[in-house]
Amino acid sequence: MVTWKAGLFAKHGLAIERPCIMGGAKGVVRGLMSGEIQFGNMAAPAPLRANLKGEADLVFLTGGINQQFVIGRPGIKSREELAGKKIGLVGDGGLNDALVKFIIEKLDAAGIKGLGAESIAPGGEAELEALLSGKVDAVVGTPPECIDAHRKGCQYLIDFAEYRLNYALGGIAARRDYVERNPEITRKFITAYVEGMHRYRTDREFTVSVQAEYSGIADRTVAEETYDLTQPGMPRVPYPIVASLQTLLDFMAKELPEAKNADAKNFVDDRFVRELEENGFVASLEAKE
Repeated sequence: MVTWKAGLFAKHGLAIERPCIMGGAKGVVRGLMSGEIQFGNMAAPAPLRANLKGEADLVFLTGGINQQFVIGRPGIKSREELAGKKIGLVGDGGLNDALVKFIIEKLDAAGIKGLGAESIAPGGEAELEALLSGKVDAVVGTPPECIDAHRKGCQYLIDFAEYRLNYALGGIAARRDYVERNPEITRKFITAYVEGMHRYRTDREFTVSVQAEYSGIADRTVAEETYDLTQPGMPRVPYPIVASLQTLLDFMAKELPEAKNADAKNFVDDRFVRELEENGFVASLEAKE
């Protein structure tokens, strides 16, 4: 949205309508495969699952999904207190589910036993209600929703950056055949997107305004806190993170036989981002700061 609002797609020769809201990662996958959209920003589980099942052939061209946290209900102040407790599970097979199952296993291995999954409704408001009502003791959340939870007494217990999973489990994806047929359009799109990420990282006022408008945030301070929480971890160059995608694939293999022995490198095409770093484009943006 920052890239679009800043006019950077147009600057690099693309006439893009207002970005479409596709109803989550599964909707983005459907939109890419139907040709309704050519590029999609989404979390990794849905496209990886579609690829592995032979329903799609999508590649990640960049990284760049928000940070994720485990948030505890009021009164729970440490991860150790999650032993024997309940964590919310949306149950749609998406990023929430993958991270919930991942963290249950990681905490169990660390001696924090008995954390169980409890079904909850999807969406930030529903997750917050589940926390505040005590239906669950923790949820996996992302800004800006988790900021509202924190203001209401909920605590950040785990940052998935600890497992090198921040800004790593998703990004811009496209159909492999579309990229091969349209390398110049793809190059223009990724060039604009990389410049947009730079604008995000370096122009707090503009980015906060876009965030407030796009997310429908009535309280501008929530958008400001979202920016301050997420900006420091944003990558200078948004490569798809193969190692993190491999971590996800290896975890998915526990329930999805097709993921066994899958190589994350097969689902990544980082040549356009690499080109922008090697040809000095990224450095030229930084020189203007």
